[in-house]
Amino acid sequence: MLKRNAPLLAFLLVFVSVLYFVYSIPQYDPIVDVPEHEGGATEDAFKGRVEMPSIDEIYVIENTAGRDLNKLALFLEGRAAGLHYLSSEYFKKVKVHRKENRFVKSDDDVFLGLHLTLDSLGRFMDPKIMFSDSDDDVFKVKLLKHVEYFWRLPPSKQGKLEIWIPIRFHAN
Repeated sequence: MLKRNAPLLAFLLVFVSVLYFVYSIPQYDPIVDVPEHEGGATEDAFKGRVEMPSIDEIYVIENTAGRDLNKLALFLEGRAAGLHYLSSEYFKKVKVHRKENRFVKSDDDVFLGLHLTLDSLGRFMDPKIMFSDSDDDVFKVKLLKHVEYFWRLPPSKQGKLEIWIPIRFHAN
C-alpha cells in the first residue's frame, strides 16, 4: 500500500511544506504610518461649475475653414473640466477673502467673453478676453495660456474660424 500511494504522499508532503514556508514569511510592515483622512481638504474644494456655451450662444465672426459648429460646441463642452480645475484656485482665494470679511467685487460668479481664432492647423492662436467680471489678472492670464496651450482641434485644409464665446463660472 505504501508503494502504491507514495506519489500521493510525496505530493501531500510538498504541499504542506510550501504552505508552511509561505505562512512562515513575516508580513510586511510599512515604515511610514498612513495619516488619517481629515475633512479639511473637502471643505476647501471648489464646489462650483463652469457653464460652457451652447451652439446658439457661439457667435461666429468668420468661418472660411467650413468647420462644423456642432462639433465645435461638443468640443467646448468637453473642455469645461479643465476650466473648472483652472478656476478652483481663483474661487478658493475669493472664499478666503470672504472669511476675512473683505469685500471682493466678483465673489459669486465670473462671466467673461473669449475671442478665439482657430487656424488651419487646429490651434487657437492669440485668444483674447473681450470682457470679464473678474479683476484678477492672474486668473485671466492663466485662462488665456490654458486655451492657447491645451485646446486643439483637427486640422482643416485651409481657412480659419473666428468666434466669440461667453463662459460663466458659478461659485456655488
